[in-house]
Amino acid sequence: MRFGLVGAGFLGLALSGCATDSNLAPARSDTLETQLAQGFQLVIDVPDDGWLNVDVVVDAAQLSEVGEQTSRHLSGTMQGVANSGTGAGGGAAVAGVVISSMLLANLSQSAIEQKARLVAKGQIDPVDQALSGHDWADYYHVAYSRELREQGYAPSLTADLSLRIVPRLRFSEGMRVLRLVTEARVMQGKKVLYAGRIESFAEPVQCEDCLSRWLAQDAAHLHAAANAGVDDSAALLASDWRTSRFSGIASQEQTLRYQLGATRHVERGRLLPLGNSRSVFLSLRGWLKSMPVAVEAR
Repeated sequence: MRFGLVGAGFLGLALSGCATDSNLAPARSDTLETQLAQGFQLVIDVPDDGWLNVDVVVDAAQLSEVGEQTSRHLSGTMQGVANSGTGAGGGAAVAGVVISSMLLANLSQSAIEQKARLVAKGQIDPVDQALSGHDWADYYHVAYSRELREQGYAPSLTADLSLRIVPRLRFSEGMRVLRLVTEARVMQGKKVLYAGRIESFAEPVQCEDCLSRWLAQDAAHLHAAANAGVDDSAALLASDWRTSRFSGIASQEQTLRYQLGATRHVERGRLLPLGNSRSVFLSLRGWLKSMPVAVEAR
């Protein structure tokens, strides 16, 4: 089997759907290429937050309203104290109101975020249930082994090195956008010789009932998108191992603009001229992002 994405316009803030290491950026040992040529054991680690997940989107308007209410309340209280001329006692009252208001604001924000997480869980639960019998660890082991071998890096059961991969499929924007997130580390015992993170985005899809689309024909679209993500990620890993071209250079950062489906994205990073049909860039966090759409750099 082999394993797709579209964005719909919406107002919201996305919370990270991946329990990932924020410091995971391309880094490598000087002797990496020589050591990899001697072979490595491929290990697929189970993601802490599951094989499948969906990005959590918080309504920005609700968060803004909480902030505005807190600000209005504090402003009114402080003005009232100033007008009353109560001196030090008034200052203590203001301090109490400030603390209480901030606690209430944090509680309100937490409630909004918790509601958003429940909505996200409701979206992904049917997919998890439909694919509950799928052996994801075995699937990824076979898929990455195949693609890495084609790139000239063959896994070996007897090698001293190990390549540890944590793969995640992540939906976003109403399940119209799908990406494969690959966290990879080459280990020699407890020593990390290479570390990197790749997000490979599938082609945008148009769907009204996106859940049914992903699950149709024994999840054929999902498997096709996942397979394409493995192919792309393995090729990028091999390219980085051979060339070390993905190391960040701050002076080369640009403003990057691209559109996935109906959603326009703007971020800082370094576009990599790899000469293929996809756009690949290194984000400010040191994460590789591979896009099926054009990325404009300025």
